[in-house]
Parts: sequence; C-alpha cells; structure tokens
Amino acid sequence: MFKKALWLAEKVRRRFAPDVPTRSLGEWEARHEETVREAVDSVLPYLPEDGVFLDIGANIGIFTRLLREQRPGATGLLFEPVARYAEMCRERFAGDEGLEVVHAAMGDEDAVRTIYKAAHNYGANSLITEIMFDRRPNSAVRPDTVIEEEEIRLLDGSRWLLERGIEHVDVIKTDTEGYDYAVLDGLREWLVRTGCRPVLHVELLAEDYHPLADRQRAALDAYVPLGYQAVDLERDLSGTVGDVLLIPEGRHPQGGPQPGAPRS
Repeated sequence: MFKKALWLAEKVRRRFAPDVPTRSLGEWEARHEETVREAVDSVLPYLPEDGVFLDIGANIGIFTRLLREQRPGATGLLFEPVARYAEMCRERFAGDEGLEVVHAAMGDEDAVRTIYKAAHNYGANSLITEIMFDRRPNSAVRPDTVIEEEEIRLLDGSRWLLERGIEHVDVIKTDTEGYDYAVLDGLREWLVRTGCRPVLHVELLAEDYHPLADRQRAALDAYVPLGYQAVDLERDLSGTVGDVLLIPEGRHPQGGPQPGAPRS
C-alpha cells in the first residue's frame, strides 16, 4: 500500500511536470508495470478463464498484456484514441484472434473531439480541457507544460456495444485521465438493456482535485440503483488519483460466470 501511494504521488508529479525528463517508451512501460499488475490482480478473481473484458484507455496495451498472461483464454476489446498508441497495440497483439483494438475513445456520445497530450508523459492524454489547462492553486499542471493536440473519434459506449450485439462482459477497466465519468455514463444504457453487471476497475480523481467533480460524483451515484456498491472517495482513494473497483451486489471474487444476460 505504501509503495502504491508513493507511485500515485509520482504519477501526478510526472503527469504534468515538464522538468521531469521524458523516459523512453520502454522505460515508461517498465516503470508502470508493477502498478498495472496490481490493477490486473484486483480484477482477475472476477474474470473467468474464458471471460470477456474491455480495456478502455488502453494506451500501449500494458493492462491487456498482463491480463492475458494470466487469462490466455479471455477475449478483449481495447479502446485507444491516440493514433500512435492504437497502432502500437495493433502491432503488439497482431495475430491474436482473441483481441480487437478499436482506434477510438469511449464515452457518452458519438463525436469528433480533441484529445490533449502532455508531451513529456506518454500516459497524460485527456479529453478534459479543464484538467489539461488547469490553473487552480491545487493543480498539478504547470503553466509551461507542453500540450499537444490530436483530433480523435469518440464513441457512445452503449450504442457501440449494442450495435455490435455484445451482451456480456465480465470486467471493464477504464483509465481515461478524468474522463471516466463519461465512460460510466455512456455504459449505463447498455447495463440496463442487457442486464449485464460487469466489475468495473475505474481510475478516479479526488473530489477536491477533479475540476468536474460534480459530474464524476453523479456518474458514480447513478450506478447505485443498478446494484453497484456506493463509492466513498475519501475512504477509497489514498491520494489525488486512484483506482476503485465497482462491484455489483452478489458478485463474489470466485472467477465464475456472473448472473445476468447470456454471452453473445
């Protein structure tokens, strides 16, 4: 826990501090692997050997790579809006018929949007202008942070899944740099219409830090009537940024299939 807390503090510092030297992509991946492995370990008990998962905000595919090492029979969909990283995922998983890489972001609408990328950090890519150009006193974004822009495709999560005929998913991981509230909002109709209740591994920001904290809170609260446990960010986060498991009632960490809609 202490090691993870230190990593989270470092994650915030390196995310937006241009005075921190940019590592090579290989070095960056190696540095993040241990923490990503912790995320994988937290969802493994809820993913059957032949389970289905979504990796939303896949970046270069670290989460999926580590997950498939433990669940080689699982199938997954990776969503990554940054062209360079989506292509790296396709190259990394080329020939793997159990994985599909979708070059798009997932959210609560179909649109063309701009993603903002901190030039010094491969993981600091966000659709939230208020985060990437944050100038509040408690912001981790320095005024001299170099921000690059890229036009990307945004998908309404429920519409896309329903059009594809996908009715069952066991685990969803979302890590979208503050945009996760929109991912949750976009999935809600699919949950209602299919009856499926996957476990969600969600990156969240502390309420005194997220510039759109009210929207994040509303998205989390909307999952309670769907049978998910309530989230207390003061209790569940150990710092400014952290990961939380949204677990539906009656779902136990046994790795077996969940009740609900049949698999597609």
